[in-house]
Amino acid sequence: MTIPKLICTQHPDSTVKITVQQEVDEAIQGYAMYGCEEVMSDYEGKLTPYAQPKDIVVRALELDLPVGDGFYVTPRIPNPSLEEFDRVDLSIEAGIIANYYSFKSTGVQAVKWFILPMVEDVDIVKLVQRLILRKQSVLCEELRIRVEPLQLIPLIEDTYRHISAREYIVTLLRILRELGVETSVLRVFIGKSDAAVKSGHIASSLSVAYALRDLYKLIEDEGIVIKPIIGMGSPPFRGALNNPELVDHVSKAYSGYSTATIQSAVRYDVPYSEYLEVRNSIISNIDQEPRELMGDAIELITQASRMYRELASRYVNTIQKISDAIPSTRERVSWKIYGRFLPALGEIISVPRAIVYTSSWYVAGVPPVFLDADYISHLYKQDKLDDLLKMLPSLIEEWRYESKYYVREVAAKRLNDQVVKKVDEALDILGIDATPLETYESLLKLNPVEPHILALGKIRGYLG
Repeated sequence: MTIPKLICTQHPDSTVKITVQQEVDEAIQGYAMYGCEEVMSDYEGKLTPYAQPKDIVVRALELDLPVGDGFYVTPRIPNPSLEEFDRVDLSIEAGIIANYYSFKSTGVQAVKWFILPMVEDVDIVKLVQRLILRKQSVLCEELRIRVEPLQLIPLIEDTYRHISAREYIVTLLRILRELGVETSVLRVFIGKSDAAVKSGHIASSLSVAYALRDLYKLIEDEGIVIKPIIGMGSPPFRGALNNPELVDHVSKAYSGYSTATIQSAVRYDVPYSEYLEVRNSIISNIDQEPRELMGDAIELITQASRMYRELASRYVNTIQKISDAIPSTRERVSWKIYGRFLPALGEIISVPRAIVYTSSWYVAGVPPVFLDADYISHLYKQDKLDDLLKMLPSLIEEWRYESKYYVREVAAKRLNDQVVKKVDEALDILGIDATPLETYESLLKLNPVEPHILALGKIRGYLG
């Protein structure tokens, strides 16, 4: 089985707005211009037409793209524990109907996988994989097409679920075998962004690296090939794998992936020549052996997560207000209808989805990576900071990069002096002299700042 190296997504992290009507042509460009062998048709919390996978397939066939043999369409379907079940059902049918058109035209299979986001409960994995195979069986029999069994790709987006990622793979493998499906390759999706929202940058960076290493060990235990996808955007908080300045550092730090997401910002907000550098760096590090995390990574994840949540939760009201002004560049539903939750101080606090959340912290003057400031100071005082830096070799470069977008005066005004003091202490410990970009600082200080949010994003090279 050929596994795609790059998957073109529909993330709203660019400053350029893309309508659902434009997404069919965008999928073609993802292959022809950006070299993505796989394109995601995204239904998670998003107003995507159910005909979109079919429309992409039809357009690709008209243009003689190698559909089913080097070009694949992979729907990301809603999670039935978070969205209405009819949306789950219809998005699965959308993928199967796309296969009908590709098979009818050329006898090939355009859709081989479905992505299930926000996986936490193994029972949901069982439910959705069974549903996919049963719907496929009925529709293929009635439509008289013969295609390989469709596989579920669990998308794990939580630090503590990252640690137990192998459980989802073992469950998926067992379900497939119970349903008579034999396979030698399984894919799993490890997401950085939402894990960072809930647990912070340090904890989520460690848990992603931990998951990749643990899945690598599972290959020997189960005798099956596992091909991980890593989902990361441009800002360090969301992984920085799409960031031209940082990709060489992080592509090595997160070794062990077989596929990487190519998100919107790196396609629309940076020069094409810089995109090619990102692409080449990602591809050159595909299928490398994952790093071994020395020491007690789980203890560090737990500590870092707790201290991040204590700090971030103090400013949630401000972030929620700022988030209302962040422009939407894809046709997603509001985060107030379909958002995320930050567990902190005995409460479950509603927060925006990762891209809006990240963008809001930049508008507040504090790049969200800096919300680990308390933990940096804590480890330094315990003489344990070097242990963390060995586990996260790109961390200092990520903090140095983010210092360009840290504006003390704005942070003190929109948040308070306390967070500025904490961040300054951590920067001093790491030996970073934070000086913001002059134009960026001038724009961020404007009041009201809301009309300039897109311009600020263009300077960074991403909205969030």
